[in-house]
Amino acid sequence: MPREIELKLAVPDAALAAVAAWLDANGQPCGEATLLNVYLDTPERDLARQRAALRLRKKGSQWLQTLKTAGTSSGGLAARNEWECEVAGEAIELACFPEEARAVLAPLAAQLAPVFRTDFARRAWIVTQDGERIEAALDAGTITAPGRDNAEPIQELELEWLPGPDADSADDTRAEAALRAFAKRLAHVAPLTPADLSKAARGYRLIGGQLS
Repeated sequence: MPREIELKLAVPDAALAAVAAWLDANGQPCGEATLLNVYLDTPERDLARQRAALRLRKKGSQWLQTLKTAGTSSGGLAARNEWECEVAGEAIELACFPEEARAVLAPLAAQLAPVFRTDFARRAWIVTQDGERIEAALDAGTITAPGRDNAEPIQELELEWLPGPDADSADDTRAEAALRAFAKRLAHVAPLTPADLSKAARGYRLIGGQLS
């Protein structure tokens, strides 16, 4: 089962330039992209109740669909199950997901509709910590919802462990150690604080729902 292990850090305005400059000097730049994301759920918020999040993402001309299911988050470090695949356009294609993901979505498919958006610019770097590869993604944008005038800002650094070919299900501890060690290095660059709420959780909070 695919698993995402990441550490999320909130970045204050005054720290943006310093963080980006340090990553330019100490990592391998991977470019910048605009990511347009729409999250879907049922009117009863069935996915949120299952602590799952379903997303359609546009990156350039490419569309991706992603399902993330229940995970844990502490001190900004999150581990969760994740399935992602490319689709033809802005529509969920259940057949593209593996059986585990289809089992979650199939009973709800007819009721799924957009509930909020997270749109942001992302700059990314590959960095190395204790022999482990980490993707550092600096995101800046907004979370919005239909019919709501208020929006939430996105300004955060996501550190995601990139498993090697020998990775297995016992690597959570190894990944956590590398991510936390790298976050300590960054603490000497700028005052970054752990952020336990994912973009999806913040979107649900904006619309009065809940996703842990």
